[in-house]
Amino acid sequence: MELADLCVRGAHVFYRGHLLEGCICTSGGLISYVGKEAHAPRAEQLLDARGLLALPGPIDAHVHLRDEGLAHKEDFFTGTCAAVAGGITTVLDMPNTVPPVDSARRLAERAKKARRAIVANVGFYALFPRDLSELPALAEAGAVGIKVFMHKPKTALDIREEDTLTLAVREASRLGLRVAFHAEDPRVIEEAASTSRAGGDPVAAFLSSHPPEAEITAVRELARLFAGLKLYICHVSVPEALEAAKAAGFYVEATPHHLFASEEAYARLGTLALVDPPLRPREMAARLREALYSGLVDVVASDHAPHTLEEKLGPEPPPGFPGLETLLPLLLNEVAAKRLPLAELVRLVCENPASIFGLRRGRLEVGWPADLVLVDLKAEVQVDPRAFFSKARYSPFEGLRLRGRPAMTIVNGRLAYADGEVVAEKGIGMVMRPEGAGRPRKP
Repeated sequence: MELADLCVRGAHVFYRGHLLEGCICTSGGLISYVGKEAHAPRAEQLLDARGLLALPGPIDAHVHLRDEGLAHKEDFFTGTCAAVAGGITTVLDMPNTVPPVDSARRLAERAKKARRAIVANVGFYALFPRDLSELPALAEAGAVGIKVFMHKPKTALDIREEDTLTLAVREASRLGLRVAFHAEDPRVIEEAASTSRAGGDPVAAFLSSHPPEAEITAVRELARLFAGLKLYICHVSVPEALEAAKAAGFYVEATPHHLFASEEAYARLGTLALVDPPLRPREMAARLREALYSGLVDVVASDHAPHTLEEKLGPEPPPGFPGLETLLPLLLNEVAAKRLPLAELVRLVCENPASIFGLRRGRLEVGWPADLVLVDLKAEVQVDPRAFFSKARYSPFEGLRLRGRPAMTIVNGRLAYADGEVVAEKGIGMVMRPEGAGRPRKP
């Protein structure tokens, strides 16, 4: 048996839905052995993982890495450092960048810059191009999907015009491009803002102008236009919107902050807790958690959206906060508390994101890419944003005590994070392309 590059010994390995005690070996960036230690090949590097669980590398399907014109908020290196510190091996990057990713040329430029810096794998969303005839080129360039911001269009294409949106979504889906929606109805938001009496309070003004009805109306409109098409609805925050999305056959993404936080955080954190969609009342969060526990949620993603502290505390605070370093610990806490089965966690952050976006990741199988995380389910941690690797060092979960943490993260067969430190060299991450990029795949 050939010498392996790395052998992770003594772990409880999540393998094909079950836990087995053994080891994982990697060679050339791929998994070369999963099984009992007695039959494992010799390896150049050994990792002692006794007391740890080995899980497939999680995929965060909703991340804003910023960089380029927004590098003061986050850059490819700091963002992917935050990912591996949070146990995440692959992130899917949103296209509302400066400049925006709205063409195959722009996607290639962004990917070229990222390759030199990333320590986790990165896939790139795109916006609809001005001319829909450019969609095949975007698919061929390897876009993992198309993002549509219904309430604040970021593209020159007039997506507020129903016929244009319908044509664009159906053509993208035909090409195998997953279409993801920030689903809030702009008319509801505009009407709510015009009647708001929030005065100069930015939190009250944002909450009053982004009512639950904006999300419910948007999802119902998408259901009317595209029922049966496998659209992806981002960061659902309202139970009725989730129900409408599932009834239409859409994929549903939820975030940890909509599941495990509520609008009560605004009294403590003010504008630092602003996010879009906003944090909802405690009862809504509880109902979302019930949907999570019952299997109605398809993906949990962070919506990592970093801004500078000065921006968040300024007169016009932007919505969003970091989430890469809290996504997995929050879900591990649910597993430790026996509210969420371990297999369900793997489905939500590994298997489903990989399947939905056409990535050959999210499983521990011989011949597959060697992305995995070793987690300590017994460790007790307290969320401390001062220790974040992200440039954005604040969180709605600051001070929360959790059980379960990522101890080591392995990306493409190389140790990226261990003992509280990012140990990877820049560039070990890969730019992700959906399998069969540029060719139609099942909708």
